[in-house]
Amino acid sequence: MAETETIKTERLILRAPIATDADEITTRIGVKAVAWNLGRAPYPYARSDAEGFITKARENWANDTAYVFVAEYAGEGVIGCVGLDLHGDDIWEIGYWIGQPWWGQGFVSEAATAVMDWGKAKGMEKFVSGHFVDNPASGRVLEKLGFVPAGIVDHIGAARGGPSPAQRYVLGASPQDALRTASH
Repeated sequence: MAETETIKTERLILRAPIATDADEITTRIGVKAVAWNLGRAPYPYARSDAEGFITKARENWANDTAYVFVAEYAGEGVIGCVGLDLHGDDIWEIGYWIGQPWWGQGFVSEAATAVMDWGKAKGMEKFVSGHFVDNPASGRVLEKLGFVPAGIVDHIGAARGGPSPAQRYVLGASPQDALRTASH
């Protein structure tokens, strides 16, 4: 699977990030309301953060340890991202973000469904995920994907400056897998 792939949905092109995506990623995640809902993204979010994210994503593709897809929307460039990150031998965590101008339009559900279908076609069966409890829209996306709640843990958010309560979810994995793989 080390070779990157492209997925097309009704409205989006999903592909591995490239160096020229750095400015758009910086702009989209650089909004506090977006960074606030992510675990690893700091705020303020700098271009160097986006460059590091892209470099790491490309390395992970090559190593088959994570698959990050940026979501391109015609005429508007990169508007978000969906990724699958390997935890242990066979548990995959799905994560995603979308730029604030595209919230509430179904783009995350569309992109995440396509990436989950891609992963399942590659033999992935066990998935975990989560969201900060003050971001219920993310939970609705996970429920649309078939995830079920597994429990609440403290999850570190770089933009938040520390841990906040997060709801964890599973699909094909045990609740313990979701709680164990959370960043504490």
